[in-house]
Amino acid sequence: MSENSVTAGRRTLPAQVYVEAAARAAGLAVAAADTAMHAVSRAVAREASQLEVAMHAAHHEAQEAERFARWAGEWEADGISVATLANYAARAVDAAVRAQAAAGTETTAAPLRAELERPLTEQERAEKERAARREKAREEDEARAATGMDADNRNQTFMNRHFAEQYVSELGWTAGHVRVMESAATGRLYWRNGQARQAPKQDVLDGGRRLSRVRTRALHAARFLTAIRRESGARLLILSPQGRVALELARLYPEGLYADDRSAYEARYARCARSWMSSDGKKDAARRLPPLDLSALRAYRRPVTLAEQEARAQTEADGRWEDDGGPCPGVPTPRPASIVPGPDSADGFLVDPAPAAAAAELPDARVPEAERALPRPRPRARADAGQRDRSAVSPSVIRRPQRTLTAEEKRRVWDMALLNLHGALIMGITDPVPNPSAMTEEEGAWVREHAWPGHFHEIERKYAFGFARWAMCERGTCWNCLAGRCDRCVHRQRGGPHVDNNTDWVHGLRGRRVAKVIVRPGGEPCVWWCRCPCSKNAAAPAAQPSPGPVREPDDAEGVAPAPEAALDADVPKARERQQALF
Repeated sequence: MSENSVTAGRRTLPAQVYVEAAARAAGLAVAAADTAMHAVSRAVAREASQLEVAMHAAHHEAQEAERFARWAGEWEADGISVATLANYAARAVDAAVRAQAAAGTETTAAPLRAELERPLTEQERAEKERAARREKAREEDEARAATGMDADNRNQTFMNRHFAEQYVSELGWTAGHVRVMESAATGRLYWRNGQARQAPKQDVLDGGRRLSRVRTRALHAARFLTAIRRESGARLLILSPQGRVALELARLYPEGLYADDRSAYEARYARCARSWMSSDGKKDAARRLPPLDLSALRAYRRPVTLAEQEARAQTEADGRWEDDGGPCPGVPTPRPASIVPGPDSADGFLVDPAPAAAAAELPDARVPEAERALPRPRPRARADAGQRDRSAVSPSVIRRPQRTLTAEEKRRVWDMALLNLHGALIMGITDPVPNPSAMTEEEGAWVREHAWPGHFHEIERKYAFGFARWAMCERGTCWNCLAGRCDRCVHRQRGGPHVDNNTDWVHGLRGRRVAKVIVRPGGEPCVWWCRCPCSKNAAAPAAQPSPGPVREPDDAEGVAPAPEAALDADVPKARERQQALF
């Protein structure tokens, strides 16, 4: 195998590139073999023998090229990897080059090697990343459907089984010990008058079927069970923390249990017998159950299913404050806006019409000096159950046009990694609106390609519309309004917009700051008002019910639905807003 064949398997070009290259190489090799055959048929006697040798060599290489091209064309049916497909294509190209060399024709197959070794284009790299994410998401969905757990808990289950294979046999249990422990796990195992029984109902410690008192005493003596005295004189036996872990491990690896009490006794005897013990001492030690190894008790973690996680999240959400849907880690707790109802506005929405109209024409409208402070007064005590004491005027809202995403743009947003999608929603760059600029889009792309450092491109590729290119005033709609929760609009809760002082720096070759960029001579701040048409400083609208999860469509030509926090289908206004925004 040539060096090119070895290295070609490491390439990550699309599979169709390798299939087409192999087919073209086979065609060139066959053409070279035909040329050699025609040369033999027209040769004179003294040249015929030499041309015949070349013809056979070219024919052999042509057969090799056709064989690898046929295998490359059937790679999907054969279930081979793309790396193996790359090797097939490289071998077909090598065979074509050798066939042309043997036939004495021009080696037109050599450029195919450069095509196989070329780097990925930006479009191919992006498509490969999207395909990898889709495949990973599909595998994760299948695993979740099969196990009911996420990746972390599945991994914890695997580790728990590994611990079980190591420690269950050391417990010296039989299936009878597990039955006693399972009865205690139900809360119905009790001890009375020297006999262990399983009560027919909880909290009714009377009657029920009998269980082995020898095993029950041994489990209690080894502290797998804990006894609780009742007023009736019975003792309720429940699982201790050690017993709970030991029972879970025994369920994970039942093969570690012994077939009967005799074999379990013999295993414990062989494990605990010491040369300095007497015969009776060895027997007494073998009758006692050993405790669970401390390392297993520390390493075991009970996996949590997705249903249990949802129930826990719902329980935690019920205990949190409701105005903002609970705290967001890493984000300061927002304060609700204070507004004053006035005679010119029925709902207390105090907006100066002139600045709002000007902002609709000029996306980066200047904010008056009085509005830069952006006061966020704390809510005072409520005068009654339904009204807040509104004592401060919130800043005027700057209205800017919204952006309606096309089907292709929606697909690009959905193809983002989940963590980047969350970041884009928080920063408002899932539907940004660029400001008018003297530089065209092609010129801006040239600057980004040739002037930006490499680490800029790494984070830029992770977002549907880029990351570092958007100013504060070019951001789009907040995540709550995209979800139809205008009552939780970010800027309603903040009492004003996000503000950027436009400070930036010019860095030298060594990364040091050499000059300060003056974006606006007057120092006017750049502000982001959510572009949703909802009121930002009026009375909060009624909260809409939270929807269920929405999945990405499988068809490539369908329009991607709303994100997970999509609008409820039973709310017409929310649906119309979602269709307009996202």
